[in-house]
Amino acid sequence: MKSIIVTTILTAASLFSFAQNKKELTDDLLKDKEKVLAKYIPMANGEYLNKAFQFPLDSLLNRVDAFKADYDKQISKEKSAELRELKKKDALFYSHALLYRYQIYYGTDSAAMERMYRVMEEKRSAPNFYQLIDSARLLAFPKRLSSEDRERIETIIGSGNSVNEGALFKTSRAYRIWLNDYLKSVQRKKYPANTALGYGGDNVAMLKVVSTEISDPFIKEYLLYTTTGTVIKSVKNAEAKENAYKDFMAVVSNPVYKKEIEETYTNYKNMSSNVASPDFNYTDVDGKQISLKSLRGKYVYIDVWATWCGPCKAEIPFLTKVENDYHGKNIHFVSLSVDRMADKAKWISYVKDNKLQGIQLMADKDFSSDFVKKYNINSIPRFILIDPAGKIVSGDAKRPSDPELRRQFDMLLK
Repeated sequence: MKSIIVTTILTAASLFSFAQNKKELTDDLLKDKEKVLAKYIPMANGEYLNKAFQFPLDSLLNRVDAFKADYDKQISKEKSAELRELKKKDALFYSHALLYRYQIYYGTDSAAMERMYRVMEEKRSAPNFYQLIDSARLLAFPKRLSSEDRERIETIIGSGNSVNEGALFKTSRAYRIWLNDYLKSVQRKKYPANTALGYGGDNVAMLKVVSTEISDPFIKEYLLYTTTGTVIKSVKNAEAKENAYKDFMAVVSNPVYKKEIEETYTNYKNMSSNVASPDFNYTDVDGKQISLKSLRGKYVYIDVWATWCGPCKAEIPFLTKVENDYHGKNIHFVSLSVDRMADKAKWISYVKDNKLQGIQLMADKDFSSDFVKKYNINSIPRFILIDPAGKIVSGDAKRPSDPELRRQFDMLLK
């Protein structure tokens, strides 16, 4: 059995990154929730400290109750009954996020957890990766919640909640986080994913969850919009992409959502049609401007990465070996960083300190850069292969660690 911890960590990592990129979504019901919670729960810079996951459950629940009581004083002064109710629920769902994290990280050894993260980053390509992760997990989680305590937490998180509170969805990020997690649990229990689709199968199944389980018009359209975009960008199966697009266009009426999904779909079709690649003109590590057009005449293999991306850095040794083995062949190797422009100095230092090879470039607006958006890149690492005429060979090429990449290069560069 593959390591449970991989899925657990990925779920936890995505918990607080639920889509919030539309102006109609806010988080303005209760002010300073982090500051107030920090009075009762060990926190620093908005993150829970490891001490928060060492409390016995009863102690933690008492602290959560104290946090909600703190806000009750403020909420009771609100004249509008509707706003009072929304604010109470905002505090409630904010505390649920803590309980969810507590359930995952209870009793963790922080030093062993760091070692486990390093294994995830540095050993992902090892043939015994999952065995290494399982061994690291046992050390990182020396204690476990009892089944009774887990059931208590599940009951608290799940009781009295509604999946169709449109006004709360628009105004409470905490509710959106809870709903995101709740729908994932529903998907796992009632809508099994097609395993042939890999990780993308969960997103395809989520479209069924939203269509069936959600009745609030705003929430349904928003979640269909975000999930359909993810399916088109990330799922490998062409039929799944086509079905998601057609179903979305048939039921969603919001013109802004429809326009964006049309653009995403068009980008996908362009990548699969041997069309000319979008161009770029970005700065290299020495400050020189380099365009994709200037590299024509040779194949171009592009690694889209970032200094903060563990899986990206795990591919670098493989990329370096490929670069060395194909040196002097009819191919350029380009590494395109999507680090934030504010972290440019960090990127330059990383490239130079690690003596990275090839053409090292930095995108101008990280994931919002035109070139990155045209390729529907919403996760990294991502690899792109372009032919000498500037046409797309693959908008989602094989990784350097995949032996298939060398076979493809050998065929193209013979």
